[in-house]
Amino acid sequence: MRARSHRFLRTGLLAGSALALIVAATPAIASPTPQISHSSVHGEVTGAKARAATKDQVSSFRAAHAGLLPHSAKSPKSAAETIHPAQGTAFVQQSNSIGAMATQSVTTDLHPTDAGTTIYTPTMYPAGGSCIEVTTVYTTDTQAVEAWDWCNQINFEASVPIDANFLQRYTNGTGAYTVQIWQTDPGSNTWTAFLYDYSTGQYDQFYQSSGSTQAGNTGWDINELYSNVRSDGQSYACTDMANLTFSSTRIQVDLGGVWTDASPSNSDTEFDTPASGFDCPAMRYQMVTQYSHWQVVD
Repeated sequence: MRARSHRFLRTGLLAGSALALIVAATPAIASPTPQISHSSVHGEVTGAKARAATKDQVSSFRAAHAGLLPHSAKSPKSAAETIHPAQGTAFVQQSNSIGAMATQSVTTDLHPTDAGTTIYTPTMYPAGGSCIEVTTVYTTDTQAVEAWDWCNQINFEASVPIDANFLQRYTNGTGAYTVQIWQTDPGSNTWTAFLYDYSTGQYDQFYQSSGSTQAGNTGWDINELYSNVRSDGQSYACTDMANLTFSSTRIQVDLGGVWTDASPSNSDTEFDTPASGFDCPAMRYQMVTQYSHWQVVD
């Protein structure tokens, strides 16, 4: 299914300037008319504050991405007793790949018990050489939506906690937020991430970065985790995620300015790990609609 073309104003979308965004592909419950936002995501921290808040996540994030990155992008090796599997939608690089969007699940009920376990689900990175990945992060002391910069700091550069304020503004009443990441200036390879504010009907700017990516030109929207394994051979994440459902719906790619559902024509399962790789017999993964909707139930 093809959605309306979107238009954007290049003026004011360069780093450090005010946001001027016109979006036509809005969440289903929102107004179908274009929305204009001049706001940053409420409650976010950026730059040095974000790096300080997320410093304990960096090594696990890079290790979890070891199988997703080009060989030229070095990632630390994980310990033998840890796993970092992934399943979901892989975005195939096309000549006009310039963005991705999805409605991603969030929960305040996931609290990993093991300090060596971090759950990144869902996490999204567009095809086309994006500078930004937006991920949903759960650790022993963190529940947040965060932006990772693949072009400059190679670190988490924006973070907003999944708290009452976030749920009120950025979720749709069923425990999910809508994120867009797209190339807002081709000349400088500037990419901007936006979260949809359901309370205002507008997209708010989350993070922006320009340059050359270390993460390659293919992309993903996946369920991913970095987890220690217990002495019985079961992942700590298995118990942590028990009785919870994680999903990504309305997954779309921006092909030359047109939002298009993820499908076999533009996506595949390049990064999928076999189910056994999650060390969780109770976990059930399903690609509900190829490749625009997946879910994980534990």
